[in-house]
Amino acid sequence: MPRFGDASSIHWFKVEPNCTFHIINSFEDGDEVVVWGCKALGSVIPGPDMSLNQCGWLPRRFKSADPSKENNDDISAEDGKLFSHAYEWRLNMNTGKVRERYLTGKEFSMDFPMINGAFSGVKNRYGYTQVVDSIASSTSAMLKYGGLAKLHFEEPADVSLRNESQLEVETHMFEEKSFCSGAAFVPKQGGLEEDDVWAITFVHNEDTNVSQVYVIDTKKFSDEPVAKITLPCRVPYGFHGAFMPMS
Repeated sequence: MPRFGDASSIHWFKVEPNCTFHIINSFEDGDEVVVWGCKALGSVIPGPDMSLNQCGWLPRRFKSADPSKENNDDISAEDGKLFSHAYEWRLNMNTGKVRERYLTGKEFSMDFPMINGAFSGVKNRYGYTQVVDSIASSTSAMLKYGGLAKLHFEEPADVSLRNESQLEVETHMFEEKSFCSGAAFVPKQGGLEEDDVWAITFVHNEDTNVSQVYVIDTKKFSDEPVAKITLPCRVPYGFHGAFMPMS
């Protein structure tokens, strides 16, 4: 729908079947509307038949797909369908055609993306996501996030040089058996660049049963957090988070 459109001005596009809960950003690029999101091949919300056998259905769809075993009889068409990956749809407003591709390949499963809010609706250079620990997710039959990712969207101007694995991905992975939730990305006061951002998240260590707040400088994304604040009690896992400043 155009920014100031109504129901009669909607344009419909046919895309490959998918389930996308969360959009990274969307903006106009010439004749195209570009949509970046986290695409999965299946939905975590089961249909009526699936819900009758949820105990067997969820772990299978969380099972980590091993590319080296593609021809193995143990591989099911359902394996890994709930893992989402960074994806791009380019909607041509003149021709009605769609170009689609994975932005980062399938090495990292990720979701719950955020960007510097000042760039919502315009082309951005950076995005941030939570990274799925596929083994822990498959074992527990629930999504667990073992780290964070910083996506670099800048690409060569020559379209022919672009490919699925072109985008640079920086990661900040946590120690074993530690998982985050509700990550928020907060612009620094006085920051001049798009990635002058703090990443703030709750991280729980399931071995020690300790919850901490991690504060990460996204300009030094792979470095140790600038602060780890131990909390007096457990913070339950929760996918979404927001940062509220105090005066």
